[in-house]
Amino acid sequence: MIEKSFVLIKPDHVDLAEQILHELDAYGQRIKTKKIRHVPKEVIENHYSIHKGKFFFKYMIDYFLNKPVVIAVYEGEDVIKRFIEIIGPTDPSKAPKETIRGKYSKDSLENAIAEGRTVKNVIHRSDSPEEFIREIDIWKSYFTK
Repeated sequence: MIEKSFVLIKPDHVDLAEQILHELDAYGQRIKTKKIRHVPKEVIENHYSIHKGKFFFKYMIDYFLNKPVVIAVYEGEDVIKRFIEIIGPTDPSKAPKETIRGKYSKDSLENAIAEGRTVKNVIHRSDSPEEFIREIDIWKSYFTK
């Protein structure tokens, strides 16, 4: 099935964005790409609203606040499933070495929790077609600027 996925390169990996996106290009067709210099608080709060109330929510917002990110939209056959596999699990310490998170992050969920911060796991991607619709609605204005 042809799907779309939203991708967000997180602030500490923006310098590697082109390299990371180039790797993803092998798994889906990149339709749009945009670098955002300063992400407003309300955009990040809305994007990560499913985590509101969790202990790491404030740390996550602070991690993104007024920092650059790169966003992209991909399309392709089962692109969401393919990206889940190539990007790897949320905890980079459990990500196979050939995945994006396994290659580019040395962090772990365990360390992040111990230090009271969000895990630095390189990238966000849509989990489902429904999640893509929600995410693109939040970020769509950046693609028209």
